[in-house]
Amino acid sequence: MTRSVPALSLLGLLSLSLATVHAAEAPEPGPEDGGLRLRLAVKPRADAKEGYNVQLEVLNVSDRPVTLRARWRDDREAGDVKGYLEAATSIECVPAVAPWIGAVQEGRRTLPQPEHVLKPGEVLTVDWRTEGPRLKNRVTDPNEVQNPRFPFPGLYSVHATIDVITAARTVRLRSNEQLVAVGGSRAMPKYTFGQLWSVDPEKRTAILGLGSLHKVAVGDQFEIGNAKNGHWKLTITRVEAGMSFGGLDMLPTFRPQPASSMPAPLMAATLIEPKR
Repeated sequence: MTRSVPALSLLGLLSLSLATVHAAEAPEPGPEDGGLRLRLAVKPRADAKEGYNVQLEVLNVSDRPVTLRARWRDDREAGDVKGYLEAATSIECVPAVAPWIGAVQEGRRTLPQPEHVLKPGEVLTVDWRTEGPRLKNRVTDPNEVQNPRFPFPGLYSVHATIDVITAARTVRLRSNEQLVAVGGSRAMPKYTFGQLWSVDPEKRTAILGLGSLHKVAVGDQFEIGNAKNGHWKLTITRVEAGMSFGGLDMLPTFRPQPASSMPAPLMAATLIEPKR
């Protein structure tokens, strides 16, 4: 004789199954600090446009409430704590992309900063959508908050980091890893940012710590320094697996540049992308 399963039992099993599926889809958040953890989820847009749906979650895993505070730089930056978290989140990726470097006007905030109390076990969720090969729409201070543009198609490994300001102290949170397919490709992307290993001032040559394993090719050109100080171009002439060799040429600067201002080992080198 068979027994029928009560409808309530079936409903309970279905609810448990859906909850299990949801938990499996949600990635485990990053490491805890100050009772908080950070989760990042990235999915390509479903409307056939280039861009991403991004979700950031701050989880209170402690047994006490945590007060989150914004730190907008000036009064023109309007928004609540969720808006601040979106703008203040920095994106790190592998392969690395050169950080933005430049001058930013000092902010002068007079208005009170918004706050949000996160109860024990509560999650604060921030959602946004981007266009193009980026994961963010805005930043607070671009020197502190990086929003890299993915330069080539491929599968990038991405983390989010943010300095979360609480009533007790500031904690730096790092999210889980997310794999982001750029241009619909899941191939290894071309590396565009590396370091000089050595420089020969007399021959005007240098060795770059990127090679064929990083998709570097003969003819690639890398920029070293900047137009305000020493500014150089490295043109790759020979490539090995983990390094490449090339000649150095001086680039124009805003002020006279002595010939002795050669690049030095460990200086950053950024690929000069071909014009599209």
